[in-house]
Amino acid sequence: MTFEQREELHEVFDTIDQAGRGYIPISRVSDVLQALGLVSPSAKDWEQWCARVDFDKTGRIGYETLEEFVSLRYDEMDQRTEMVAAFMLFKPGVTDVEKAKITIDDLRRIAAHTGEHIPDEELEEMVRIADIDGTEGVSFDDFMRIMRKTGLF
Repeated sequence: MTFEQREELHEVFDTIDQAGRGYIPISRVSDVLQALGLVSPSAKDWEQWCARVDFDKTGRIGYETLEEFVSLRYDEMDQRTEMVAAFMLFKPGVTDVEKAKITIDDLRRIAAHTGEHIPDEELEEMVRIADIDGTEGVSFDDFMRIMRKTGLF
């Protein structure tokens, strides 16, 4: 987290913790994320995280633990931004990566640009393997899974 992000988090935390107790209700963490412009985790991730940080079931969270959690959210946001930029290399000019799909034509164009000749059968196989959700192309979700699985992100 940057200095500015920490300062903003402190301000939001202090606004919620007006009594100065040093903790806030876990139920208010979503308000913190929203105030910082961050996306809340999925319900499953949220449950796992809460179980880890509130193992004694107090229903509250201190600043340091909250900062660790928010830092992870910022990292995920930065990672997504990088993945969008990488996806856009295959689909330049696309305005909504959530609706776009990388096709054989896109792979053929990239291969030609790099001076590689890859037979269409191999390109088809690449798309078939990567198309986990069965959409006849590599969706952004497919792309993110591949990038994470291969350790590129």
